[in-house]
Amino acid sequence: MAVYVTGMIPYIKNTDNMNKEIFEKKPLIKKSLLQRWFKQEPDENCVIEINNLFANKPIESVRIHDMELIVSKYGTAVFKSFGLNMEEFYITYINECCKNGIISELELNNIRHLQSLLLIDNSTATYYRRKLGIDVIDSVYIKLLKAQEMDDTDFLHFNKLVQFFEITDTILNGIKDKRNTQFTDALVRPFIAKKRMSFNEMTELETSLKKRQIELSKSTRKMLNKYLSYWQLEMEPLKRWGTNQEIVKNEICLYEENDIKWFELRSEKGYSSYKLIKHGSIVMTNKKLYFFSSDGVSKLTYGQISNIQILPDHVLIKKHKGKEPKLISKRDQVIFEIMMKKIWHTYLSQNWPS
Repeated sequence: MAVYVTGMIPYIKNTDNMNKEIFEKKPLIKKSLLQRWFKQEPDENCVIEINNLFANKPIESVRIHDMELIVSKYGTAVFKSFGLNMEEFYITYINECCKNGIISELELNNIRHLQSLLLIDNSTATYYRRKLGIDVIDSVYIKLLKAQEMDDTDFLHFNKLVQFFEITDTILNGIKDKRNTQFTDALVRPFIAKKRMSFNEMTELETSLKKRQIELSKSTRKMLNKYLSYWQLEMEPLKRWGTNQEIVKNEICLYEENDIKWFELRSEKGYSSYKLIKHGSIVMTNKKLYFFSSDGVSKLTYGQISNIQILPDHVLIKKHKGKEPKLISKRDQVIFEIMMKKIWHTYLSQNWPS
């Protein structure tokens, strides 16, 4: 019958030693009166002596002969009778090695050696390694992604851990997909917030992900390329645009956009709200703003405008007097805002393209 010795969970010491002194020496159980009469040793002392052997010697220095000396002294089938204690020694050592998420080659060899010392069969050892290994691989992979400096050796060691803990491809891919997504999301979050990304920022991002063997998803790359195009549009100088709309001959067309909605503030039953007034195309020149709709053409010279405000979901045309329209682009609000802002600032500086 298998017996479990309680109180045999090894005491874990805090140590920076590579071998980790995780077993603390314990006193042997005193013999009972009958055991003294018959010159017998308490069977539990066999487990305690094995614990003390691990407390006194590094795992890599313990030999099978050392174990045999203890077992022969007690004359008991310790590995069968106290199998749970042997498994607990094994689990405790693995768990302690895994605590900081960094397992050395020495520790991996020690775990294999400990299995042979404790006569733990492969199926049992595999079960415990897999059970503990999922959290270990997850933790190590997180640290791998966060590391500032890394090379191929880091991934080689990680792959050795995966092999040692016998993590299945399904579980491993699940861990990687989850952590890669979290890591990538954290990197792109600032660009999402400002909806801009420079060439240098794109290069740095791609370099960082390549070192970690991560590929951007198609949707994320498409989004970032759009932010890159916004940044380019902001950086480049204003250019002449061609237009088929009728504008004053000596004016320079700087921007044209279709599908623009024009709202104005209206009062109804004591409440004020913005109402859609017209829907059409906007043309910005070096002299004025044109709005072409089915109702005709509306014109605003820049002298009539006190400010063009870029707000979260619309552009507000502030005027010295009269109704102040709110404009919304149904095509790409960000491009619309960039161009309106650029043209307004150019008007203020009077630095028009020739």
